[in-house]
Amino acid sequence: MMIFYNMETVMPAVSARARFSREYPDWWLEAWQRSPASRLLQFVGDNPLIPDCGPSPNSGQGYPFLEPGKYLHNSKNPCWYEQPRTKTGLRCLPYVYLAGVAKCGTSDISRRLRMHPDVITTRQKEYHWWERYRFRSDDDDEEDTSNEIANQIGVPFEQYLDQIAWKEIQILQRELTIKKFAVKIFGDYSPSYFWDPQYWHLLDGNQGCLEPRFIVGQHIHHVFPGAKILLAFRHPTTRLYSRYLAMIKLRKASVVRKLSSDTGQDFHRFVVDSIAMYKKCFSLFSIRHCAYNGTMYKFESTVRLVEGMYPVFMADWLRVWPREQMHLMRYEDYGGQERERLREIFAFLGLAPLNSTEMDRVMGHEIVNSGASEYEKYGGMLTETKHILDDFYQPFIHKFAELLADDRFLWEDVYE
Repeated sequence: MMIFYNMETVMPAVSARARFSREYPDWWLEAWQRSPASRLLQFVGDNPLIPDCGPSPNSGQGYPFLEPGKYLHNSKNPCWYEQPRTKTGLRCLPYVYLAGVAKCGTSDISRRLRMHPDVITTRQKEYHWWERYRFRSDDDDEEDTSNEIANQIGVPFEQYLDQIAWKEIQILQRELTIKKFAVKIFGDYSPSYFWDPQYWHLLDGNQGCLEPRFIVGQHIHHVFPGAKILLAFRHPTTRLYSRYLAMIKLRKASVVRKLSSDTGQDFHRFVVDSIAMYKKCFSLFSIRHCAYNGTMYKFESTVRLVEGMYPVFMADWLRVWPREQMHLMRYEDYGGQERERLREIFAFLGLAPLNSTEMDRVMGHEIVNSGASEYEKYGGMLTETKHILDDFYQPFIHKFAELLADDRFLWEDVYE
């Protein structure tokens, strides 16, 4: 049964809407409103985000929801026994997902979070199972070549569980055996769960659709609705250039083969081409369709303009996850204020506060992936490029602040 709510209850943004509505260009409003999701303002949970797309010959042959285990009442992390009577075969899912967005401090946040004594380290930061390796693992994303689960097509759920828990499962088993209650948690810190458009069409119920009826966030919610979601955002213009420099650093083939000796001019050319492609799409289809278009994403993956289309994906997640289970922060509020932001994250996750000595240990490391060396090597983006991107992203920024009813996400206090 689908439960309907007034959207002001789910996303209380009345004043924000009045304040920002004049900022939207006509072309953007028309393209936004073409999506059926813009008219179905409701909290849906595991139900479809948009109506049925019509009959499809492949209906029922996609990837279905995974059914949750019978989770233990004495474990904070979602765990269950494969053999409950003998209490053997302990299995666990993540309690927390740092679901987005890349180049917004996620590497540093996840590293320091895992230094909390009640957070289990896990082998890797990112697993990308829900949005990528569940379906296939033979893509050409060089950022993921170190991922140990990406060695076959279609990684089984059981293998994901084995990899993400690995030996750490023994820590939880000891707590359950000795203390009779396990307080430790672990997470999956894959920052593309929030937005990745590549394989949603393989989820059951999405066959034949121009935009998704079901998203990855719903599959995570279905299997463990008590999970906590961390999301970090950055002004999309500066985030995009940082992302571009990171891909150059990683020698990503799809980027390097298109480069000249002038980084600023290369970036400008890629940006102009990508914006032209998306604006053409917006003139014909909904913004949501274009943002979730995997073919377009592959074409423009040199810069990944779509990653900064925050309100498209945020609107979907807000219709799936209760707002109180999501913690949002700005990258611009993190640097130089890491202690304060980490304390907020610890509190959100229900972790014990750290004393000054413990916090000093957490802070006793350099910032991870700060990007400073890349900026020093390649320089900043061209002023002309910045203006073009600011103009393109402006309606997205205003819609994002409207959805969240939070002026901070206009970035007016930290961006010129």
